[in-house]
Amino acid sequence: MTITIAYINFWNDPINDKYLSNFIKKNIDNDVKHVNINEYPDILISSCRGDINRVKNIRAKSKIFFDGENLNRFPPYNNHKLLYTIFDLIIGFNPTDIKKKQIRFPLWLIYYDYYMFDFNDNVLTYIQNKYNENIKNKNMLATLVCRHDRNNTRTLITNNLEKYGKVYYGGTFKNNVGNIGPSLENKRNFISNSILNVCPENSKAEGYCTEKIFQAFEGGTIPLYWGVGLPEPNIINENKYCFCNIENKEILEKQIYDLVNNKEKYINGAIFKDTAHIQLKKYYDDLKSAIMTLNLNK
Repeated sequence: MTITIAYINFWNDPINDKYLSNFIKKNIDNDVKHVNINEYPDILISSCRGDINRVKNIRAKSKIFFDGENLNRFPPYNNHKLLYTIFDLIIGFNPTDIKKKQIRFPLWLIYYDYYMFDFNDNVLTYIQNKYNENIKNKNMLATLVCRHDRNNTRTLITNNLEKYGKVYYGGTFKNNVGNIGPSLENKRNFISNSILNVCPENSKAEGYCTEKIFQAFEGGTIPLYWGVGLPEPNIINENKYCFCNIENKEILEKQIYDLVNNKEKYINGAIFKDTAHIQLKKYYDDLKSAIMTLNLNK
């Protein structure tokens, strides 16, 4: 059986656009064919980068919503009651709730070519191995790669860091090193030169955790993170990063001072908790189970 899939309202980014197709192909053991939205696909997959009314009017056997953003910034997609009326499955940052057809599968997972759980070879072992490779031979204090600082979090953190050394900016925001290249590999190579990496989320919402802190770990750096709460608390050891308190100037200053002067206490030890694989496996298993319940015979 070949499953036909169409995409709508996504980023112009092949990393994001086809992960779910590959997941379905590898887990459901079916061939996958990409078709246009007007060809009555078996599965229509939408994100939040376009008009939700278009999704309503497209005929498909099943409709999946993939939430790769903080939906508070993308009304009306932040209206969950509306989403439930349109989509057969909602994938995103909110906790898994089978009754609501809702599966937690956070954005950071789709940046890695892993589609099922293997205890010895999975995204966590990959990141830990990259961390171990890149932890040595640093020639920069800190790096930051981003396009903007919409809520001033990055500026608050880097202003404190610059009291102790140079921060190297590799994105369009405050760039001081020139073009580092467009790919994720370029970004990883750049930040691997530094001891610290400034990687707060663009915005905060409950459960919202993107690829930023994981890419910082890949680079063998100590992440300076900010978000609505601890990132993936069932997966990441809290002593491997600095959660920046940007709401309190004095606390933030002390955090940065302690980090710069006590870097060694962050470096040693495993990134991930001993039980992290349980949560990781649950992410894959929940998504597979939910997709298998879709009615593709309408």
